[in-house]
Amino acid sequence: MASAVIPALSVILCALAFILYSSPAEAQADLALDCCLAVSHKAIPKQILLTYRKQVRGDGCPRDAVIFTTRKGMHLCAPPVTEEQWVKENIKFLDTRLKMCKETKFREKRCHALKNMSI
Repeated sequence: MASAVIPALSVILCALAFILYSSPAEAQADLALDCCLAVSHKAIPKQILLTYRKQVRGDGCPRDAVIFTTRKGMHLCAPPVTEEQWVKENIKFLDTRLKMCKETKFREKRCHALKNMSI
């Protein structure tokens, strides 16, 4: 009887160890889905952009980057502000537009898409 309990117990312990070991890896994989792994140095026209966010290497992503969101909902990866002047200009443009939209309470046509975003 004791010989039948030992294999069953070892199978249960192995399954428990596997579950505990694999859970953190799955959580880390979920975080990496929103990261830019590469960036494009080709300038993005500011007229197609809606908003942006900065990606920081220390937050679980492999590199610093700026992620621009277009009016059509695409996410485009650009190098950090320190590497390209056009990135800095696009961010300044978007910040100015957002400020203007907030001042007019998002009434202008070009502000409608920003109104529903959590900025």
